[in-house]
Amino acid sequence: MIPVDAIREALRNDRSTSMVRRRRIALLAALGLADFALISLYQTGVIRHLPDLPGRLFDSDQVNASHKAYAWGLPDGTTGAMLYALTLMLATAGGTRATGRPPFLSLVMGGVVGVGVVGALDYLRDMVFEQRRVCLYCVTGAALNLGMGAIAAREVGEALRELRGA
Repeated sequence: MIPVDAIREALRNDRSTSMVRRRRIALLAALGLADFALISLYQTGVIRHLPDLPGRLFDSDQVNASHKAYAWGLPDGTTGAMLYALTLMLATAGGTRATGRPPFLSLVMGGVVGVGVVGALDYLRDMVFEQRRVCLYCVTGAALNLGMGAIAAREVGEALRELRGA
């Protein structure tokens, strides 16, 4: 049986290093989800324009309407939003080790975050070298992914040490 009350208590009040890291990841993932929800709304025609900073370098509309943005047959904003939502779920699943969170969840979370980091680096490369335009929302997402990557690496390292010692 899942110890729901213990998990709720751990998620809300536990101060362990792992929980603090995973809360930070959850925060960054939630911000990314909001950011990519806006991109998704633009890419699906719900909104017609993404506001930008002034200057010729910034063109979020062009970047998010590019061929690459739809290369998999769906708007990439939706896949980014899905990764953020999955990361948010994995960062919080099971609470803590004391409430039954298995170390493999941190490994899976690290893998999902790693996919986001690789995607972010690829999109940054594409904006700089191919499109020569910058999407403020995409750069924000990339920064969030890189931040999550740094935090998740420590969480994965701890999970691996725990698995080796088990």
